[in-house]
Amino acid sequence: MENSVATSTPLARTAVGRAFLIDLADAFRRHRLLHAMAVGALLLATLIGMHTGNMPDFSVLEEYAQYLFIAFWICGCVFALGIFLHLALVKRDTEPLGTFLKSLGSFFGDAERTANSLNGLAASIAFISAVGVLKGAIAILSPFAWDKALAHADRILHFGRAPDEWLWFVVQSPFALRMLNIAYNFWFIVLIATVFTACTTRNDTKLRHQFLMSFMLIWTLGGFFLAMGLSSAGPCFYERLGLGGDFRPLMQALAAADRIYPIWALSTQDMLWSGYTGATNGSIGISAFPSMHVAMAVLFSLYATRRSRLAGILMWAFAGMIMVGSVVLGWHYAIDGYAGALISTMIWKACGYLQTRFAPGGVA
Repeated sequence: MENSVATSTPLARTAVGRAFLIDLADAFRRHRLLHAMAVGALLLATLIGMHTGNMPDFSVLEEYAQYLFIAFWICGCVFALGIFLHLALVKRDTEPLGTFLKSLGSFFGDAERTANSLNGLAASIAFISAVGVLKGAIAILSPFAWDKALAHADRILHFGRAPDEWLWFVVQSPFALRMLNIAYNFWFIVLIATVFTACTTRNDTKLRHQFLMSFMLIWTLGGFFLAMGLSSAGPCFYERLGLGGDFRPLMQALAAADRIYPIWALSTQDMLWSGYTGATNGSIGISAFPSMHVAMAVLFSLYATRRSRLAGILMWAFAGMIMVGSVVLGWHYAIDGYAGALISTMIWKACGYLQTRFAPGGVA
């Protein structure tokens, strides 16, 4: 009897291991298009890196992993505390800690979730590594030539005035600028959290693939090819490019606000400009059209709306803040944001159609 128990345990573990490998292989098959898109982006980044001297820097994965861990730790702690309090105070569970730990074990012990997570995260991390190279090469491959045209188009669209002039009541408020700057920087955390959430969902759904595919296409088509075709630096660099003082009042207002509340955008702009004027390896990262901040915020809103009505409302409000912040902080012409929102919506709709018609077998 003891021998049978002793031999059955390794056999059971072997069976579980084989079952997980089957789940992993099945998940890889369902994610094959996402993997192909990520590999394609890496190959493109490698070819461009050979030309610009800025090869894919996989050390970015370490930084991304650090941010991911911090975001996961903070969100996980808040979520865990919320669940525990819900069990203890709302459900009146007699053993809230035991129930919580049991649910936590089932979460991390879910083979299907783990298989989906590994494939989704592998594809997204590889893709993000390529994006860093592509974005940094834009100004080298296509020098800034569209700023004047975009600024002029902004004035035409806004009845003869620059968008920041219509928002001057915001520009004149250091506190409002500070809050918008915080929201603008928080965008990066939202990006990490949203991609991570989509990657780690248990059920491999069409909505999940629609989001991840849209994420990759928006960055590739909008954030690289279109950005290269209409290469521009943005209002904050307008005068530094020798194009005139059209945005001098805005930048002076930001500098005045910075003396009251730290406006991080200014130091970041100085850092990017130093890289632009002194770098020869492609690590520049300046690109205004289209606004990827707005494009991603709209994508997050579209995805969140399908997941939860409340989450959708919050994300659309956040997207509105990003749109306003992109203008009053000097990063973008308003038309950059409009283009980003349009591109994001169009790609989202197209990917939804493709998932409806051609989703891989096994996707819910």
